[in-house]
Amino acid sequence: MTAVREKIPVIAVVFQNYEWGAEKKNQIDYYDNRFIGANLRENPSYAQLARDMGAKGWKVEDYNQVQEVVREAVKCGEPAVIEAVIEGGEKVLAEPFRRDALNMPVRYLPKYKHLNAKKK
Repeated sequence: MTAVREKIPVIAVVFQNYEWGAEKKNQIDYYDNRFIGANLRENPSYAQLARDMGAKGWKVEDYNQVQEVVREAVKCGEPAVIEAVIEGGEKVLAEPFRRDALNMPVRYLPKYKHLNAKKK
């Protein structure tokens, strides 16, 4: 809304895969291929939200539309959002950036060692 109010011709590209991919991948990896709350099929259209707030908005669902839509967005000279629908799903989810993030922390400084989890 600031870009609209200040007439800043910025273009934002929002990648829409209808899921929280990082959260889904962590759940798949750490919870025996089970996940919940990571599929977002009812996501709003970010292109429509942009239009509702006074910016230009395009939704691109086909790779062949990209060049034309980017040219239109640049040419319009107004704040714009390009919502790019991309493939989601398990086969395209990347490995977690920090695979160790869900491990129990180990404190190495002597003054904090008492905070380490006790091994069973």
